[in-house]
Amino acid sequence: MGHVLARLAGHGVVLLGYWPYTYARHPSAPDAVEVTNWRPGGPATAVVDPARPQGADGIVDVEPGPDHPYWVIETTAFKAVWPEGFTIDSGDGAPFYLNGPDGGTIYVSGPAAVEDPRTALVAAYQAVEADRTLAGGVRVLDLTYEHEGETWWQGRYLRPHGTQGRVLVFTAQSRAAGRGPTRHGLEWMLGLV
Repeated sequence: MGHVLARLAGHGVVLLGYWPYTYARHPSAPDAVEVTNWRPGGPATAVVDPARPQGADGIVDVEPGPDHPYWVIETTAFKAVWPEGFTIDSGDGAPFYLNGPDGGTIYVSGPAAVEDPRTALVAAYQAVEADRTLAGGVRVLDLTYEHEGETWWQGRYLRPHGTQGRVLVFTAQSRAAGRGPTRHGLEWMLGLV
């Protein structure tokens, strides 16, 4: 399959991975990104260092991009800074998934009209721990639920999008005991901390 719906931009370049993919920060250089293309015959990996940008056939294309000194995840609906401690993975049903510590996952859906978030976004097995509003009119539902004998946390962040009452729904979840890094990652990428 070809390119994906999310791209990574910053440090003077844009990275366009081939699906299915993973982007991970690479320890060899502070701004380098390891791109993995998950193939039937086994993964193929390339490291892109913005100081010496070079693509790799069938793994990642590299184009000139914005000069800001950080990585931004770009989709057709929004842009967000890539939070530290998370990989970016392709997925079905969302432009990308961020995966981090304690089973932490962050993903986005929409834009959509969500009239009653408690009805539309809370499953029968989940309990509403808090319903709060943050800067910029971002409504947050903090939920808890049990999964395989452990308590999990899920945050549903509804960020207004456009002028017609639509929202982008950012979902973050992790084991409840380790929710801090996942919550912080999402709130940081949305500019709320």
